[in-house]
Amino acid sequence: MTKTYFFYGTLSYPPLLERVLGRMPNMRPAFLDGFEPRIARRNGEDQPFPILVPSDLGVPGILIDTETEAEETRLADYEGGYRLHAVEVVADGTGGTTPAQVFMPDEGAWEVGEPWDIAEWAETWGELATEAVEDTMASLADLSFDEIYDRREQMLVRAAARVRARETSPASLRRQAALTDVVVRERRSPYAKFFAVEDYDLQFRKFNGAFSAPMERAVFVSCDAAVVLPYDPLRDRVLLIEQFRVGPMARGDGNPWLLEAIAGRVDALESPEQTALREAEEEAHLALNELVPVAQYYSSPGAKTEYIYSYIGIADLDDQAAAPGGLDEEGEDIRPHMISFERMVELLDSGELNNSMVVICAQALIRKREALRAQFGAA
Repeated sequence: MTKTYFFYGTLSYPPLLERVLGRMPNMRPAFLDGFEPRIARRNGEDQPFPILVPSDLGVPGILIDTETEAEETRLADYEGGYRLHAVEVVADGTGGTTPAQVFMPDEGAWEVGEPWDIAEWAETWGELATEAVEDTMASLADLSFDEIYDRREQMLVRAAARVRARETSPASLRRQAALTDVVVRERRSPYAKFFAVEDYDLQFRKFNGAFSAPMERAVFVSCDAAVVLPYDPLRDRVLLIEQFRVGPMARGDGNPWLLEAIAGRVDALESPEQTALREAEEEAHLALNELVPVAQYYSSPGAKTEYIYSYIGIADLDDQAAAPGGLDEEGEDIRPHMISFERMVELLDSGELNNSMVVICAQALIRKREALRAQFGAA
């Protein structure tokens, strides 16, 4: 038996509804009296979805009919923090009311924010929220709704990375891949916090055209990142930062304080360039004048999703240009070092610059240095 649902929030956005339901249903305009949609808030922070509160304004939305119990299960799973309530809605063109089910949160579960505007939400969050559906639905077998909600920011960051990953990349030598060249048989998320681990059962098309045998692969899911090495072409001076790193510590490195380029996660609504500028301010209180692209690359493609956007940042590196930085809430304690170009080369040759991101930026600076000094007026 089919059920009729009334949607007024993110599920009234057709691309997202299609992704959750697995098909595009017939959507009929409708109106619910007695409520209005407001932005949900928690701890004073706006969330990218609405709640219903009592009001005389009423709520515009859509009606859809499910076809199978599996569709109803997918809707209930996606709206795991809400409960179904029976309502009567006014369907356009019928002249009367229609019984429907609507998802609503428990009273007091959320703080009430500003009025909800579906068009404004769609422009800002629509594409990312739709892309994040895949992660949400894949996590349902392993995580509770509260655990998934706690990872909402990471899921949106990953969704933004997936959108960027669809941009055309060069393939003049490697194979021209098709969507049908990889078959994911099963995907699991046994661990998911700030980072996540995903287990895949998959097959891929081999160079002879046949598919590989089924194989299991684990992937460490981290976000896209932006890296920038500040350089002053007039003073021929470079800025490095130093901070404690848990990776070398866990490996057994006797000195887990590394010299690095400035770097950070590309947040959901940021471009990599915006991230580079923001991180320079956060980590070294440094304003960059211009970004010179270096390279884009996977840091460890055999096991990690991390994709790096790297830059040389043109800056005025006088003696007061930088200061210790980092965010206390992220446990950061960062010390800047302003050094000559020659000293950077010495550190590279000695192995004291020992992480891939700073090595790649330093090598790029060696290659681009003379052109940058000429471009920005060095003698």
